[in-house]
Amino acid sequence: MRILKKVIKEEKIRDKVYCNRCGREIDIIFPEHMGNYLSVDKRWGYGSVYDGESHSFDLCDSCYGEIVREFKIPPSEEN
Repeated sequence: MRILKKVIKEEKIRDKVYCNRCGREIDIIFPEHMGNYLSVDKRWGYGSVYDGESHSFDLCDSCYGEIVREFKIPPSEEN
């Protein structure tokens, strides 16, 4: 026989997002949906300049556009 009990699980949810480049708050309508900004989480590998470090940042769509315009090879557009 199994006796069950209810437990309340605490979790972290995205409340606010700020662009790391311009500092403006990014409007998020649905916290689980990231359609209007770029979120990067990167753990650097062995032998890189940032060996073992973890970096994360968020960019609004405007700042993302400015940055990728400087790329020699533009990002691909896949659907």
